[in-house]
Amino acid sequence: MGNAHLLEIVIASDIDYENLIAEIYCNDQYVALLQQEDGKEELKEVLGNGLKTINLDWFQHALSGAKERLLNE
Repeated sequence: MGNAHLLEIVIASDIDYENLIAEIYCNDQYVALLQQEDGKEELKEVLGNGLKTINLDWFQHALSGAKERLLNE
């Protein structure tokens, strides 16, 4: 997964979480989610099952974008 891969961030409500989450997708493949169950200062990431490797720069960009969108909802 490089920088040229399509990033999609979906802000969603999930029955497993009390607060909103941010799902991260690359080319329609689920990569991870950010959850804020312990507060906005304690965001946690949950990686998708089966994820083996990911481009660090792409992932940092994705996490930053997901965090920004989640905290502004």
